[in-house]
Amino acid sequence: MLNNLIAALIGPAQARAAQRQALARTRGLMTGLEALADAVPPDGADGEAPIFLLSAGWRSGSTLLQRLIMSDRKVLIWGEPYDECGLIQHLAASNRAFRPGWPRADYFYDGTPIGQLSGNWVANLFPALGDWRAAHRALFQTLFARPAQAAGAGRWGIKEVRLTAEHCHYLRWLYPNAKFLFLYRHPLDAYRSYCSFGRNWYDTYPDHPVFTPRAFGRHWRGLMDGFLAEADGLGALLVRYEDLIADVATVRRVEAYLGITIDHGLLRLKVRNSGNVRDNPAGKRPEVKVSALETWLLRRAVGPTAAKLDYRF
Repeated sequence: MLNNLIAALIGPAQARAAQRQALARTRGLMTGLEALADAVPPDGADGEAPIFLLSAGWRSGSTLLQRLIMSDRKVLIWGEPYDECGLIQHLAASNRAFRPGWPRADYFYDGTPIGQLSGNWVANLFPALGDWRAAHRALFQTLFARPAQAAGAGRWGIKEVRLTAEHCHYLRWLYPNAKFLFLYRHPLDAYRSYCSFGRNWYDTYPDHPVFTPRAFGRHWRGLMDGFLAEADGLGALLVRYEDLIADVATVRRVEAYLGITIDHGLLRLKVRNSGNVRDNPAGKRPEVKVSALETWLLRRAVGPTAAKLDYRF
């Protein structure tokens, strides 16, 4: 009687034990991607090399670096496309369930003539894993690659301020020759600039707002920790904003890494977004003073990661 009551309230003991084991084994998205890569290895001969420019949050110079890259007229970098939808995050998350033993081999369609399938067990009938990968990649090709090609670009990419290094492993599975740039800036300078835009943006809309210095700092640190940990494994180039605007050698490293030619003169050109000009005809955002409390909350949120990068408050 007691077992029946427990099972009714929290589920069968066997199912709960299996879930505990699954939680202990999984490393989130990486577990699924490793299982998929074993089953459907990336095609190393794939010649497509999109550019993924990831910034550690907002107001870190990602648009400047995007424009520098696009000064090579053969390249089109999409800017945070459909940003609040969390498109790439959701696509990547759909791979979390893959693991050794799932899907079972007998779930996959084996070529049996369609007319004979009605006599078989078809409750679980899956297309091949190669089709799964092709379907994911087809979305990127349709939404990003083809419009870029139609615009005259021979190469495309995406600039983002929300994607993690873990998401890059998903993108690497789709595009083995992709290039990754990890851009970062002093979090206090980035936050001060963010405040001038109203401090009302979202990670994903509407459930993950970034309205506070704590939320901003945690977003920055979560992205930055992943960038530092995974840069080598992904073959990514880490770019410090302060070096980008002050040291021509940094721009040259970006050029060499991507195999493009950058117009260095763009570093001296300031481009304001239309909303900024509309709000302020002079084309400049008013300077925002960050309070001592906000600074303390931000410093607490970014923790030792900022200190590791020699960012002082």
